[in-house]
Amino acid sequence: MKSKSRKSLGRGIESLFSENYDAEEFVNNKKEKVNTIPIEQIEPNPFQPRTIFNELALKELTESVKTRGILQPILVRPHPKKERGWQIIAGERRWRAAQRAGFHEIPVLVHDIKDSEIAILALLENIQREDLSPLEEAEGFKQLIDEFGLTQEKLSKALSCSRVHITNMLRLLSLPEKIKNMLNDKILSMGQVRAIIGQNNILDLAMVIVDKKLNVRQVEDLVRRRKINNKKGIYKDPNIVSLEKELEDILGLKIKIRDRKGKGNIVFYYDSVNQLDAIIDKIKK
Repeated sequence: MKSKSRKSLGRGIESLFSENYDAEEFVNNKKEKVNTIPIEQIEPNPFQPRTIFNELALKELTESVKTRGILQPILVRPHPKKERGWQIIAGERRWRAAQRAGFHEIPVLVHDIKDSEIAILALLENIQREDLSPLEEAEGFKQLIDEFGLTQEKLSKALSCSRVHITNMLRLLSLPEKIKNMLNDKILSMGQVRAIIGQNNILDLAMVIVDKKLNVRQVEDLVRRRKINNKKGIYKDPNIVSLEKELEDILGLKIKIRDRKGKGNIVFYYDSVNQLDAIIDKIKK
């Protein structure tokens, strides 16, 4: 049953994981045999970076498997601790769908690869298919670095992504749990979160972003204004900073709001009498 095939990492990756991947063509080109093995002998990838499986997508895939069968063999390796066992390298969604569809056996391609390679392949498959949440991707990077001693440089080459991208993703892991949950639940986008990482009172900023429905550019402006105030030794509530920007966009003038425990004043800056007249006209209305 075990048709082991030793291959170096990265060989044939594009054909294995591209959206246009054709199992029969891959098998013919590589002269590999598709085995059919009992589904209960297969276990999930222990290095699977994805922790959340979209239920609706899984239901749709299950219906497709029931109708058309498994067109693309699952990639597995011999289980390192069980004589008659296998671990998934790629294709866990198809394996789950086949279980739901009541399949007793499924087609597989067998590759005998190391733990570090299976971890990279699993991460690569999910990234290429855009199935991972940002935090799952970050956790996958961290696992490869911590458990297998890969540097960010080596990891960027193995996954064909920039080192800056890896660094930015790893920074997500330092976020407060509440922000992580908002990112996972898609209440905040990756762009919005990236703009506020490392800021003081990041939870306050997050609530302002959500309450005022700020886009990424508006979030960046908000953070920039806070940095200017910090350099001047002035602390300003993120809500006040956001309100200043909102009024400036409406009036087209520079505005300062000074607030102390709910009391304060608003200062309008104008460069000409015409601008002053325009302000007065809007107030009168």
